[in-house]
This record gives sequence, structure tokens and C-alpha cells, in this order.
Amino acid sequence: MGNPWGRVVGVLLSMCTVAGASAQTLTLQRLDAEATTAEVVAGTRPLPWQDNRNGDVIFEGSHHPRWWKLTATRSFPASQQPRLLLESPYLTRVQAWVPGSTSPSRHALYGADADDRYSTRALVIDLPSGLEAGDSVLLRVEAPAAIPMRASLVPLAQVHRGDLLFVGWRSFILGSLSVLPLLALTLWLRLRDPQYLYFAASVLLVTLYLLALGGEMRAIPWLAGIAGSGVGFARVTAGLATVCMILFQRRYLQLPQFMPRVSRWLAGCVAAILAISVFNVFSEASLGSLAGNVCLLISGMLLVGSGVVMAWRGQRQAWALLFSWLPFLLLAMLRTAELAGWLLGPPWLGHGITISVALSALLLSIGMADTMLQLRRDRDHASRRANVDSLTGMSTRLAVDEYLAKAIQDAAANATPLSIAFIDVDHFKAVNDRHGHAIGDECLRILAARVRRQLRASDMLGRYGGDEMLAVMPGMDLEQARVRAEAMRNTVDVRPIDINHLSLDVSLSIGVAQWQPGELLEQLLQRADMALYAGKAAGRNRTCLAAASQTFSPCETMQ
Repeated sequence: MGNPWGRVVGVLLSMCTVAGASAQTLTLQRLDAEATTAEVVAGTRPLPWQDNRNGDVIFEGSHHPRWWKLTATRSFPASQQPRLLLESPYLTRVQAWVPGSTSPSRHALYGADADDRYSTRALVIDLPSGLEAGDSVLLRVEAPAAIPMRASLVPLAQVHRGDLLFVGWRSFILGSLSVLPLLALTLWLRLRDPQYLYFAASVLLVTLYLLALGGEMRAIPWLAGIAGSGVGFARVTAGLATVCMILFQRRYLQLPQFMPRVSRWLAGCVAAILAISVFNVFSEASLGSLAGNVCLLISGMLLVGSGVVMAWRGQRQAWALLFSWLPFLLLAMLRTAELAGWLLGPPWLGHGITISVALSALLLSIGMADTMLQLRRDRDHASRRANVDSLTGMSTRLAVDEYLAKAIQDAAANATPLSIAFIDVDHFKAVNDRHGHAIGDECLRILAARVRRQLRASDMLGRYGGDEMLAVMPGMDLEQARVRAEAMRNTVDVRPIDINHLSLDVSLSIGVAQWQPGELLEQLLQRADMALYAGKAAGRNRTCLAAASQTFSPCETMQ
């Protein structure tokens, strides 16, 4: 059958190849020499046009206006309503001279030259007379940021289809990102852990960066001017987002505690990125972008390396970091190499980075949720250890005291009866002395199970110390509690306890008391305890009832 993943990759590569081949509708040339508009448009003198080495991609890295000539390789009649697309322009501004027009059209994502008829995925240049094979469109390109723009000729219907697809997936990604800071802030308000603030700030800043880079920020009037005025806003936003993400992941992985040296190196990266961000506020030199990308790559490799080490050591949250950072880091390395002029990345690189950022934030959110669940499980386990006796499964003394206090409050508020029963195992020390503590412990477990089966779901049975138990029975008066206590005593008395071929005859002594209005918890416990010891003094294996005063009544039920 072969490798199915190999077949999938082959299909994707073939699709990319076909798409790339079909997109070659233009040949591009660049004019590096200075020339006037009249010389270029009117062709008054021969000009040294140079073939573009990047195929159909305009990659203007000079930061000065330059001329480009785009020549059609086949005819596009006017009936097809052809458009020239310049994809992912960011801050690039273009003047276009098309055949049949004597004046240029102006195009940009921001400012007065923005065209709201189309999405922000591309600058769209109308070709009202169509374009014959061999005809050229002249562009005057001003690119403050070295962002590759892919040029293509497509019919208007295809432009609209592409816009719908672009708006759909951008809305999904940006909408998903906008929810995550709210989730992180909610966690911070609940837990007061600063790592959630770092995460919320990083995702919010990344969202702003993507909005600025993609052009959607032009729809926000009070931000459009800032984002469209220069590359400083996007660079500073990206730098601060990186700082917040580093701070979050240092704390998320507990690096200061487990890997202090790496933590210090990351702190150095944070300081460097902050300094570069200050530089980017005052300068749009490409050095700021390159230095920021290098710091991003260094910090990313440190975090991924730390994640590998921590995952190897068994830290669960490290896996979330690895899966979230690796795709982004690889794509960021490609983008950095592209911006440095070392290579030209694939056409989907810009979109891939956007998707990887959203995926990274989503996976880290899942990792945080897993951490929250682990903390909750640890808390529940600790609470269970505090509230449940590990030997018998009964409630602990602390838990049963809290339950009794609450039951007294409810009985006082609702004028309902409340009774308790102190239970003691007769001659239990002799069982331990004769057969050992292992047999004694198993005996207690069996006794607790038998007694618990005689109680209601609303009652509570707790281990009060050693072989003493306390049963709290809300809503029962003294007579009802006596009947219940006798049921507990009889379930133990009627048959011996069999453990490892041993048959143990065990009995219970029980003291029962009903809460009296105005009585304190300690007084109620004291009366039940006095009734219990009265039963022991009378010969054990019996239930005694406590009187309403500090005295006690004769034992009501015996063998």
C-alpha cells in the first residue's frame, strides 16, 4: 500500500507545483538605476532593466522608491475583467501605469490610497482595457518594510473568491486569538499567578501585530494612523509580544527553579529585545528588524531546548510548549532568512506564520488548562486526604466536626432535630495485641463498612480517634437515633468478622445524644461520650441514651 503520509505530501507538493506554474502569468523586471517618470513611462531613452531573480515576487529591499516592469506572458481580454494582484503588501505603496492610461493609479493598504472594494490580502490594480501578451504595467514601488509581494494576473471573479476565503480564515484565526486573552485574564483573576497576565499580554500584542501586518487595523480609526505611519508600530508590538511570551514560558516551565542558567540567558534576550524595541520607536532602519528576529530565534531555540529537557524529566506542560513553538520557530527561521535576503520563502510562508502563531497560542492554552486540571486534581487529592481517613474510608475527625457544626446551625435555623452517636469497639486493644495491627486494621475497615450501611446518605460517619467513630444524623430525634444505633450494633454483633481464616467476635458500645436548642457542639459531644462510657461501665455491647442534661439515663438496650 505504501506510505499514506508520503502520498499526502506528494499530492500537496504537486498542488503547489501546479499552483506555482499557473501563477506565472507575468515576467518581472527591476530598474535599479535612477530615472525620471518621463524616461520610464514615455521610454525616451533605453533603460537597464534587470530580470527579477525571484520569479513573480516583488521583493523590494532598498527602502527607496524603485521602478518595476511587469509584462504579461499571455493575453487577458477586457471581457475577463483582469486585475493585477500584489499580495501581502503591508506598508508598501505603489503607483501603477497601465496600458491605455496616461496617469498613475495609487494603491496602499493604509491611508487615502486604500481601496475598500477588496480585502487586505493584496493591492488590486484595475486593468480596464485588459492586457495583451507582451504588454507591460509599470510600477513605482515604495516599500518601507522588506516584505515579499507575489504578483499575478487574475479575473475579477477569482479576486472575489480569494477575498472571501481570506476574510473567512483571517476572521477565524483573529477571532480565536481575541478570546484567549479573556480566558487568561479570568485565570489570573482566580489564581493571581502573573504567568496568566504575561500570556494574555503576549496574545493581545500578537493579535495587534497581525492586524497591523495584514491591514485589518485600517478599520480601527484611532489605530489606523499609527499602524500605517511606519514599520515602528508593528516592530515594537512584535518585540513586546516576544518579551511577554518569554516571561510567560519561563514561569510556565519553572525555569528559574529547574534551569537557572537558561533562565538567565532568556532574561538577557528579554533585555536585548526591549532595547531593540526602544530603537525601533525612533528608527525604521532594517537593522532593528533583523536584530529583533535574531533575538526571537535565539530565545525560541532556548525555550524549545528547555522544553525538550523538561519533557525528558517528565514535566507534562513542557510537551505543550514543544508542540506550540516548533512550527512557529521553523517558519520564523525561514522568514528571518528571507528578510535577510538569503532565500525566498514559499508563497504560503506569511499565512503559515499567522496560522502557527494562532496554533501556538491555542496549544499553550490547552497546556494551561491541563496544568489547571492537574492543580485541581492535586487539590482534590489533598482535600480528600484531609477529609477522608485513609485506613477506613470514613471521614476524618476534622471533616465530621465541620459537618456537625453545620448540622447544628441548620437544626437551629430550621427547628429540626439532630442526633449523634459515639461508637467504640469493645476490647479492640486485645485484638491488636493478640493478632497484630494488620488484622486490627482490616477489622476496623470491615466494621466501618458494616456500620456505614446502616446510615442514610445524609448522615456522616467519621473516625474520631483510634477505634472510636462518630455518626451525625440530621433530622433524627433521640428515639429514631436509638433505633439506628441498635441497627449498627446488631450488624456487628450478629456475626463474627472473618479475616485470614480468623473468626473474631466483636461488639460495639454506643452512646446516643440529641442536640438541645442553645447547646454548644462541645456540650453535645460530652453528653454522647458520657452515655458511651456509661454503656461500657454497664457491661459493653449496648446502646445508652444521654439525657437532656449533663447526666445520662440508664442504658436502654442491651444484648
